[in-house]
Amino acid sequence: MGIMVNPARCDPTGTDLYILRGVLRCGTSTLIPASSGTGTRFYACPDPDCTRGPINAEEIEQQVWQRYVQLNAEAADIVSRDQRRSALVAVLVWVTVGTSLVDLDYEWRD
Repeated sequence: MGIMVNPARCDPTGTDLYILRGVLRCGTSTLIPASSGTGTRFYACPDPDCTRGPINAEEIEQQVWQRYVQLNAEAADIVSRDQRRSALVAVLVWVTVGTSLVDLDYEWRD
């Protein structure tokens, strides 16, 4: 499967499909949007020496959103799917991915 960097991918309304763009990282590198030839979305490390493979965007976005909901249940109730990126960027500095998707380190804004 070939992975292609796809930094401008948006839905037809112009909404960014990569809600964690700019806040997801692997070690010290910010992960970048990518997709497969079949349209599956990923986040990938731009460092050619990184051993981490691409991360399925849907899975990581769902996990981060669930954490947001746990901490902000009332606010999450009024956030539409199209507004999730704005809501997350407002409260997150970084989400660092460890060795697996269950190993996430969140850095929240004050």
